[in-house]
Amino acid sequence: MATTSKTKKVAQKLLSLSLDEEGRVDEAKVRSILDSLREDPPSNHRSLLQEYQSQTRRYLPSYQCGLEVPEVGQGEVSSILSDKINASEAGSFSLDSSHNSRLIAGFKLKIGDDVYEDSIGQRLENLRKSLS
Repeated sequence: MATTSKTKKVAQKLLSLSLDEEGRVDEAKVRSILDSLREDPPSNHRSLLQEYQSQTRRYLPSYQCGLEVPEVGQGEVSSILSDKINASEAGSFSLDSSHNSRLIAGFKLKIGDDVYEDSIGQRLENLRKSLS
């Protein structure tokens, strides 16, 4: 079923009501909205909930960063990149670090839809492409 423009506008309004003072999605506010929708569901509640979920999922990466690093030196790289990201962007980002055993050295940073990688594997791949 196609989502109507009215449903999209209502979902967008629900998303704006879900944000805290810093512009981040607040879990408590989302639960409150879902509880109120559960108590008195609108006629198109399925499409509204799907659109609300879709818009929320698209919004979340706007302030979340994912960092993949090898085990060695993770704390130092994480703190340096966190400082640089928050200094260069308008809002403050949350940086979620994880280990990637395929990385020999370097890092892989994802900010929203953008991916920045500086690893030995990526450098070797770039070298291979330039030589062929």
